[in-house]
Amino acid sequence: MKKILLISVIFILGFNIVVSQTWKTYPYHKQGSLIYFPQDEGWHSSEPTEWWYTVAHITGDSTGNEYTYMLTYFYYPYYGFDGFRIFNLSNETNHVFYDETLPCDYPVLSQDSLNIQAQPYGSNQEIWTNLTDSSGKALAFQYHINATHEHGFIDVEYDAFKPPLLLADSGYLYEGAGDYTYYYSQTGINVTGTISIDSITESVSGIAWIDHQYGEFNPNSGEQYEWFSIQLSNGMDFNVWNIFNTNNQIPNTCTYRICCIYYNDTTDTTVSDFTIERLKYAYMPDMLRCYSQKWHLIWNDIDLIITTSNSENEVQMPFRFYEGSTEITGTVSGQNVTGLGFAELLHSYEKPQLQFTNPDTFSVWTSFLPVTWTILNPDQGNPLHYALSYSTDGGDSFNPIIDNITDTAYNWDFSGLADSIYCILKITGYSIDSIITGTSLSDTVLIINTGIEHYFKNESIYIYPNPTTGIFTIKGNNNLSGNRRIQSIEITNVYGQIIYVKNPQGFQNLADLVQIDLSEQPKGIYFIHIFDNNILIGSSKIIVI
Repeated sequence: MKKILLISVIFILGFNIVVSQTWKTYPYHKQGSLIYFPQDEGWHSSEPTEWWYTVAHITGDSTGNEYTYMLTYFYYPYYGFDGFRIFNLSNETNHVFYDETLPCDYPVLSQDSLNIQAQPYGSNQEIWTNLTDSSGKALAFQYHINATHEHGFIDVEYDAFKPPLLLADSGYLYEGAGDYTYYYSQTGINVTGTISIDSITESVSGIAWIDHQYGEFNPNSGEQYEWFSIQLSNGMDFNVWNIFNTNNQIPNTCTYRICCIYYNDTTDTTVSDFTIERLKYAYMPDMLRCYSQKWHLIWNDIDLIITTSNSENEVQMPFRFYEGSTEITGTVSGQNVTGLGFAELLHSYEKPQLQFTNPDTFSVWTSFLPVTWTILNPDQGNPLHYALSYSTDGGDSFNPIIDNITDTAYNWDFSGLADSIYCILKITGYSIDSIITGTSLSDTVLIINTGIEHYFKNESIYIYPNPTTGIFTIKGNNNLSGNRRIQSIEITNVYGQIIYVKNPQGFQNLADLVQIDLSEQPKGIYFIHIFDNNILIGSSKIIVI
């Protein structure tokens, strides 16, 4: 019902605009642009790549079913064909999605107007051309499309009620690493005609969108991206790109962040300082690719939530990508809006590969040092949250330390743990909805010391500094109890091996007794033992960091 109401609103907007459609005539050229109509609707033989793309949201007149389709013709010669055709059909009401990609030739591909006659391999001939009047003259921005799918067909007529939206004002821009493209969209088109899908054939009406690009930018071999078309109930439209470089980053430049906004017939703008936050993800059934499924788009007073209608609308050929309809809610200038759109997603998200950087080897851990980790395969489009935990049983079970943090460092306060324990640390990175997760264990067992002793129990003998970088002092402020005398100091490692012996020759007062240097020893915990006549009178730990 929500989509039907929105389509009705857009039809009303379209009718109001028709009254003053001074742009709706051939030839048409927007001042300052590099695109001319109708000739630039046709084929550009000098450009390496070109495609014509259309999507539509339509409603069945008999069943009330909601349908969508995507039809794209690529001119991209390969293996003896002129290019290929992608045709997706979807019954949104019944959640049925069919994709079909076929190589094709173009018996007719006009260079002075939009006249495509396509012959997909093993299928019927298809057309996408201008409608004409009784004298055979092309009707400006009105088209007839007929295409056949293994599971049905479309036979529809288009009638634009908004002028073309020229990206970057001139219709010429660079996308990604430096590939140029000529690019325009037709964002407001009334659709009428017939659709057939499986056993249902009926007349339909709704709204459509057209993209036409030609130049060097090639989605088959270029950088991955997430693209959105947005048609809002207030008459605004958006063409949005986030392009990922080869390091899975979205550089903060106008070639990687593109948002072209249609306000009305006379006002549009292209911006790059918008933000998109991913809120939801979905793996495809074979678990090999994961696409984002919900986004939060913000620019100035525009605040929109974009959500896919179905999570498994993946095209398998000529390469894997997601293509499906979206629903939009949000506000513009504080006013509630709804909308429809499409998402084309080439970027797939990997499980995060995490690695501890501190500790990264066997180590003695104290609260003076933070736990730190890094992401080996960072993805800027997928901000991660982290959970840190520890195990004292060799990894059979883990106890939580902290959850839902976004920093890659944490100062662990382990004062509540036992005096000294062996443990393993685990870091888990996960997406905001926990669909994408990755974990890593610390490489080695850690010895955690939470009760650092700065004095010998029952004797006023102090060790400082502790922890130490290697050189420390043993000092006593008072006489030893009873008739005790210090005859030897012995230091052992955690394996009980003696690594240091000192004979202070029977000093009773330990004021500034001895300075000890363990700087040549490995970092770790060591034990200091003081003897009187081979009788142990005190022990303490020293930590070398």
